[in-house]
Amino acid sequence: MSHLRLARATLSLRHSLLRRTFLTTRPLFTDSPTVLSTFQPELKLAMRAKDKPRLTVLRALLAEITNASKTPKPVSNDAALFSLLSKQIKASQGALQEFEAAKREDLVEKERGQLSILEGYLAQIETVKEVEIRAMAEEAVGGMQGAKAGQVMGKVMGKISGRPVDSDVVKKIVEEVVAQKA
Repeated sequence: MSHLRLARATLSLRHSLLRRTFLTTRPLFTDSPTVLSTFQPELKLAMRAKDKPRLTVLRALLAEITNASKTPKPVSNDAALFSLLSKQIKASQGALQEFEAAKREDLVEKERGQLSILEGYLAQIETVKEVEIRAMAEEAVGGMQGAKAGQVMGKVMGKISGRPVDSDVVKKIVEEVVAQKA
């Protein structure tokens, strides 16, 4: 009888641990077709083709995505992927400059190859168009008296939230619109 109780308790503990794991871990991919969902098939193709630079980039990106899935802000859509790719590109550009300063041509070439792959993935993500950003900025400035760039930027980014956008482009457009209205 005691063996039966022990088996039930063990089974119950395993079940509760699995349930907690599945409830707290977000899925890596969603049903909607995104650039994010193409990474696994491309990883397989890179393995078969023995394309080491692409394989390295994809493995690093998938590791970042998996790590982010355990945080409050997972990479589950193109907007989050856009920011992750932008961060990776900036880091890669910094490494490229360091390698050039150290005169390490072998590492410079390797980093340039990885950078071009990252930029290729970034180019696949459809971002908010500049025309649309300008219209949002003009609308935000029109509703304000003595608008400042920071206030307008906050309103525009609030309207854009959840969509892939380059914040540097938004900043430039907002500053232009505020300067025109001043």
